[in-house]
Amino acid sequence: MSGLIEVSDDWRALSAKIDAEGGMALLLGASDSGKTTLARWLMRTLTAAGRRVALVDGDIGQSTVGPPATAGLAFAAPAQIEPVVAPIALRFVGAVSPAGQMLPLAAGLKRLAERASAMGAEVLLVDTTGFILGPSARRLKFHKIDLLAPQHLIALQRDDELEPILRLFEGRKGMAISRLPVSPHAIPRSFQARRSYRAQRFVEYFRESSLVEISLHGVGVQGSWIYGGKPLDPAGLRGLSEELGAQVVWGERSQDEAFLLVQGEPSPDGLQLAKSRLGVSIIRITAIDEIRGLLLGLADADGELLALGLLQDLDLTSGGVLCVSPCAEPHRVGIVHFGSIRLDPSGEELGDAAMYPVMQ
Repeated sequence: MSGLIEVSDDWRALSAKIDAEGGMALLLGASDSGKTTLARWLMRTLTAAGRRVALVDGDIGQSTVGPPATAGLAFAAPAQIEPVVAPIALRFVGAVSPAGQMLPLAAGLKRLAERASAMGAEVLLVDTTGFILGPSARRLKFHKIDLLAPQHLIALQRDDELEPILRLFEGRKGMAISRLPVSPHAIPRSFQARRSYRAQRFVEYFRESSLVEISLHGVGVQGSWIYGGKPLDPAGLRGLSEELGAQVVWGERSQDEAFLLVQGEPSPDGLQLAKSRLGVSIIRITAIDEIRGLLLGLADADGELLALGLLQDLDLTSGGVLCVSPCAEPHRVGIVHFGSIRLDPSGEELGDAAMYPVMQ
């Protein structure tokens, strides 16, 4: 036993191998397979052996380094019993599941791994989500592993469930695959327990927040159609408001599509008139009430996360976003990322809300 963790001979052998060779070790496994427990034990053990150890936490739904919906980087401090310190860097993913956010997740992990290497990490541990089953999961894991190119690929599996992923890397030069059984002491957690954990983490994160206004002038916008097309003029917005029976507060046109931000519920009967007015075949409508509470990532110009925010209002005419956030330096924001989940003040998830609405 090590503390309250039962340490197997497989774990000890793995630790000795990583200690001898160094490099990156990426952990794969389903939910409740013990990935995070193993990662923390390796962090503690390798740090005690004198290695400079970093952790990239890519488990965006059950994050331990940063808040949920982010990937984070932390280094171990040798004097600490609990090895993970406050995050050194965070990357915004904007969701608590990889589905629909595969590119931001993979790119974020790559950038954090590069940061760890630049800071002198001798061993880098990469924790991942439990999203392992099905074609989408296999595709994500393949590209993530291919992009990061770890020296050690650690698979915690039950009944060969990871073999469809592992066989993609059999024979890959410079990559050793270690297959480990899931510990019988691994404790399964319910969907509600996982959701409650995220709510608690969000509440803790936003506890010291205030209303913050972010100017969008000279700021990049990601995860949204905003400022991606040609703005509609005020007269056009008034005409659309009459036809749709709802106030159109902002609109843009891009090729054969129009994007509208509205107050109220637009009438389906007015859609064809609106399409004719704009000369488009597709209109995508975003209702302000349906995106209030949307999770935002406020990043610097290099994409490193400064703070999360919860959207309260948008004034695209003046170019401003009002959000609840602990961001202490709004003037440093160079990129505003729109996420895909909404939260209420208690941290409870209100469901998905994308800034790329379905076509009408």
